[in-house]
Amino acid sequence: MSDFQTAVAIIAKQESKFVELVKTSNTDVAFKNELLYASQAMLNNDYLCKVALSNSLSLRNAFSQVAACGLTLNPARGFAYLVPRDGQVILDVSYRGMIKAAVNDGAIKDCIVELVYANDEFVYRGKRQSPTHTFNPFDKKADRGEFVGAFVEALLPDGRVHVEAVTAEEIYAAREASELWKRKKKGPWVDFFAAMAKKSAIKIARKYWPQSGPKLDELIQYLNTNGGEGFASHDVPLAVVERVIGANDEVEPVEPLPTSNQEEAASEPVAAAQPAEEADPEPERADPPAAEPAADPEPQAVEGEVMPAKEPEPKPVELPEKVVKKVAELVRRARDQGCWAAAKEYVSTWPEEARQYALQQLKAGEYLAASEGE
Repeated sequence: MSDFQTAVAIIAKQESKFVELVKTSNTDVAFKNELLYASQAMLNNDYLCKVALSNSLSLRNAFSQVAACGLTLNPARGFAYLVPRDGQVILDVSYRGMIKAAVNDGAIKDCIVELVYANDEFVYRGKRQSPTHTFNPFDKKADRGEFVGAFVEALLPDGRVHVEAVTAEEIYAAREASELWKRKKKGPWVDFFAAMAKKSAIKIARKYWPQSGPKLDELIQYLNTNGGEGFASHDVPLAVVERVIGANDEVEPVEPLPTSNQEEAASEPVAAAQPAEEADPEPERADPPAAEPAADPEPQAVEGEVMPAKEPEPKPVELPEKVVKKVAELVRRARDQGCWAAAKEYVSTWPEEARQYALQQLKAGEYLAASEGE
């Protein structure tokens, strides 16, 4: 088979998993249609096809995200695309796709996001009234002056308007927190600044809507980690991070877990490895805590049993602290939003040790939530 046929075959084998994920996520995308759109994307992009073959795990993960979030790959809709990025295939979602996900979740009825420049006439009238924004859409960007920020105006389910103003400083800080921008100063922030600025504005605004939905939150989590758009830098001001993640009780910002391309690279023979200058360095692992005496090994989870809620399981010796924090936060979100299936799907591409630990914690949390009647 050709490279294209092999890549399409990888997706075709996902049909049963895709259909099941559509059911559990309550979305309405059709496998055959999405397979067609994915095939067209790879047929028109040789590099995408090459990356899909070299990192099939990321291709499967990206295609599963289509089922989970319910955003079609139909290029005419412009919601989401399969793109090669940093050695893996990711599902890149446009700001229109993020709005669509929020509407599907019932968080909003509609949304407008606009960039504002220094020479525009802009009058902010508060969070419950539409602002006045006047400019000539045919002016060149240079004529509109310096970029000063964006506003997101959402129509809420109860008919009210919610307006969130986001400064240029906040959007630039979001860009600086992107792993892809921070390491290589390239990617969508260079090629599509306006679209990325709108996406960052929506990420901030959505946390101030009275209602939110799990699909949009999970989509943002995917983009922040696998998509390289995340807030992994300790250099970003805490206030900006809180504006984006939307809560003061979040865990301390940590670097994302190893991505799927790093996992597959570790399993490939040495002869098939990419040149050293193209490969990303393996994430630095935290020093493990002192080992417990051999006579007291870590208790193994027994089906049907969970650890008491006030006595969390001790951290596995082989896992760094940042992984344990990441899993604890994932369990908390899954419990709050009732999205256990989506959380398990999310960790399916993690390295084996982290994946097994995460699945164990998710199963325990799900059982505990069920036993408490949640």
